[in-house]
Amino acid sequence: MGSRRAVELGAVILILLSFVGKVGGFIASIPDVMVAALLCFMWAMLAALGLSNLRYSETGSSRNNIIVGLSLFFSLSIPAYFQQYGLMPNANSSVPSYFRPYIVASHGPFHMGFGGVNYVLNTLLSLNMVIAFLVAVILDNTVPGSWQERGVYVWSEPEAVRREPAVSRDYELPFKVGKAFKWVKWVGI
Repeated sequence: MGSRRAVELGAVILILLSFVGKVGGFIASIPDVMVAALLCFMWAMLAALGLSNLRYSETGSSRNNIIVGLSLFFSLSIPAYFQQYGLMPNANSSVPSYFRPYIVASHGPFHMGFGGVNYVLNTLLSLNMVIAFLVAVILDNTVPGSWQERGVYVWSEPEAVRREPAVSRDYELPFKVGKAFKWVKWVGI
């Protein structure tokens, strides 16, 4: 199934079903092994989708390889540093790993005078996706490279976007909502 419409319809159905208590009870009864398998598949698809966005850039460029490599490396190492603060010796070790960012939020390495700022920084910097995003955005916008190398040439001309159906299909709004926003430069394609 490659249609985005099926995903959109499924999302609407799931939102509506979330208001029914029996459905929530059924979903809560799904074994952890099944949930783990679904999460593995979902994260694999997200990683593949993220890497497929590199198809417009020059993948043989050392600039792009370094940016991707550093963002992947830092997205694994920095959250591991932050998450070590969530492993307190007296804490219950049966806490699932996906709850660690919330434990780190209150016990992380940031201890400024503002409790809310500590909580936000400790939580965000313990999440792999946030670190990968920040490192990739900062490096992509600071390391010099040509438009061809960065893959920006595809979006630089509105006519080129209209000619290449893959680009417009990937970024169009669902159910032709973009027609209502023709006045916005890139939305009303």
